[in-house]
Amino acid sequence: MNQDIKKLSESIAPLRKELLNHPLYLSLNSKKALRIFMEQHVYAVWDFMSLLKALQRELTCVSLPWVPTGNPSTRRFINEIVLGEESDVDNNGAPASHFELYIQSMNELGADTETVLQFIEKIKAGQPFISSADSQKVNQETINFMSYTFEIIQRGNPHEIAAVFTFGREDLIPDMFIEIVKGLQEKEGVSTSRLLYYLERHIEIDGGEHGPLSLQMIDELCGNDPIKWNDALQVSLKALQMRIELWNGILKQIDKN
Repeated sequence: MNQDIKKLSESIAPLRKELLNHPLYLSLNSKKALRIFMEQHVYAVWDFMSLLKALQRELTCVSLPWVPTGNPSTRRFINEIVLGEESDVDNNGAPASHFELYIQSMNELGADTETVLQFIEKIKAGQPFISSADSQKVNQETINFMSYTFEIIQRGNPHEIAAVFTFGREDLIPDMFIEIVKGLQEKEGVSTSRLLYYLERHIEIDGGEHGPLSLQMIDELCGNDPIKWNDALQVSLKALQMRIELWNGILKQIDKN
């Protein structure tokens, strides 16, 4: 492993451990708790696509006339991820983005999707995403999480966007959720086939060659520049902290209910 990546990984390890041992997971022991979780987590599923699209914009050619842009391996990686996230198939073989798969999962569990779909319609109409979020139903921690994502996107530094994408988003978390969801299905007889499909597809998309390629992307973008490596570390730490705060907000809401 590249020494800079190794050093960065070691530096973020304590926050990753805190995230992976968060008490939220133990609280997802009922259908109601899982609904509350999904009604907030769906916004993290949504803003991931903007993070990915920002990378596609920075690392591939999305303007006319076309010219070859950046590293071909990185271009392929980003375009593969976009294909998998934006144009996957559902468990019936119909095309769907992972956001749409998540909405299907919410519907299956009886979670509220009206709030997030209204949020999307407001964005389509040109409203800023912060004012589009219904603060009566969207936790402040959830809004803060999205705000940090867009702060990184708007700064427009590819190495920072790539770092948040690679180190700041969930990679091991879906494995945990699969066990939780399976347990809930056995315990309460809850239909979770769509959610399990979403989680399994998420793992499949992130697995295999995508992990090494994402690290290769970081290495390419930071190169031998110690300032960029430090930038990557700082935004990764903040992204993990924002995820922990997102989890804290959801746990507080579950405990209240």
